[in-house]
Amino acid sequence: MCKLFIAVALLAVVYAHPTMPTSDEMKQALVSAGVSEAAAAGVVEIADKYKSQFEGLKGDHEAGKKLFETVKTETDAYIATQSEADQTAYKEFVEKKMEEMKAHKAAAGAESA
Repeated sequence: MCKLFIAVALLAVVYAHPTMPTSDEMKQALVSAGVSEAAAAGVVEIADKYKSQFEGLKGDHEAGKKLFETVKTETDAYIATQSEADQTAYKEFVEKKMEEMKAHKAAAGAESA
């Protein structure tokens, strides 16, 4: 998988999101994007494993980035073991979330200018 998960996009979303989505919300978002229930559950399981660590890092950008890379690596490895359909759906989900994050950052920058 490419450097995609500047997204466990999902976790990019989790990390960038002001309030952490619940496990059910994360799973539903993945399933709605075409990821199978089983693959989505695996991604959520990885995210849940690190969720409390992310919550404790608010404001510490460097530590958050390091933890994010750890989660990204683990999630990418997991997704690589799933079906090609799940890999494709996940990649598209991550790309969409990255675009949403870029748009959100651009809008926030425009508001503060």
